[in-house]
Amino acid sequence: MSARGAPAVALAPRLSQAERSARSDRRIVRAAIRLIARQGYSKTTLAQIGREAGCSGGLVSHRFGSKEGLLRALVDHIRIRFLEDQLEPSMAGRSGLDALCAMLDTYLAELTRREERMRALYVLMGESWGPVPAVRAAFAQLDEKFRASVAERIEEGRRLGEIRRDVKPPVEAAAFVAMLRGTAMQWLTAHGSFDLDGARESLKAALRGRLAP
Repeated sequence: MSARGAPAVALAPRLSQAERSARSDRRIVRAAIRLIARQGYSKTTLAQIGREAGCSGGLVSHRFGSKEGLLRALVDHIRIRFLEDQLEPSMAGRSGLDALCAMLDTYLAELTRREERMRALYVLMGESWGPVPAVRAAFAQLDEKFRASVAERIEEGRRLGEIRRDVKPPVEAAAFVAMLRGTAMQWLTAHGSFDLDGARESLKAALRGRLAP
């Protein structure tokens, strides 16, 4: 109690410099995702990102070095948040086709749960093929890791007898990723033009029909 009988207010612990920097980086990354989802990468400036994040464009440049440096950080952010924090845990305790179906469910659920982040991802991906070729390597690495994770689950399913033995994991992994990418692109391009839940169930049925022993 204070001298006047009022309850003492606990002060929040002071953040370290590293914690403050990490917090500001997260604000900048989230601001960049919002802007890129709305207007694309090419039209988004560091000054705009700074204003959206509540800081200066100079701080954004200082923290990430350049616009391309920030873009690489965005790709890493999406990879960690999505592939490592969501897709991988969704397959915990599952194997073979069950693991692939869980991955499919999680990926397509992001289209409605975190549409802004998914839209930013696809905008960046599209611009990496044309006006922003410098980040193409970052997306190539992202897709490589995605396919490797899928191929690992397919190989595991083959060993356990849950997936046909004659299936080639690298080939099927590429087809699986293409299936998810194509569905997501259609949904983001023509939002609400088809039944996403129905498409998801149809894709899982097709997956089982193709890979089941």
